[in-house]
Amino acid sequence: MKKIFTLVIVMLAAVTTSKLYAQDGDYKKFSLGLGFEGALPVGNLGNAYSFGAGATIRATIGLDASSAVTITSGAIAFIPKDLGSGYKLKTQINIPIKAGYKYMLSDNFYAIGEAGITIAKSYASNGNGGTISASGSSFTYAPGIGLKLGALDLSVRYEGYSGAGFIGTRLGFNF
Repeated sequence: MKKIFTLVIVMLAAVTTSKLYAQDGDYKKFSLGLGFEGALPVGNLGNAYSFGAGATIRATIGLDASSAVTITSGAIAFIPKDLGSGYKLKTQINIPIKAGYKYMLSDNFYAIGEAGITIAKSYASNGNGGTISASGSSFTYAPGIGLKLGALDLSVRYEGYSGAGFIGTRLGFNF
């Protein structure tokens, strides 16, 4: 059993390595992109926050002309709604750390799926002029579609976690 497992691992490494180092020059093997994010909270997140904005960095590693592996991280801040009754919720900062797969549906359109964790830190007034905070993390998934026009990358996605989430847009610039 151990020999079969080792053989499978070696074969997967060989296939992946051959695609990464293939001599077909019709695709970019690596790119780094900076993205500006917009977010419309839904679910439990939408009950407390109006909208979100932030920035992300995405590394894209091309496997072949139509597929790539992605790694994305950054920060998105959510602005609270007025909840009344003296409770003063402040900003929530989400830090997503995701890996994914991007597949080109045509020359310009793509589908992307990412998964990972989101670290969230929420701030609120303690009622005495100070601030209290709470943090946690949860599994995150983010299916989406996008449009790539040269270095410009426009996408929309649903990013979900633990009964909450948001509809996100990304305006990215790839280098």
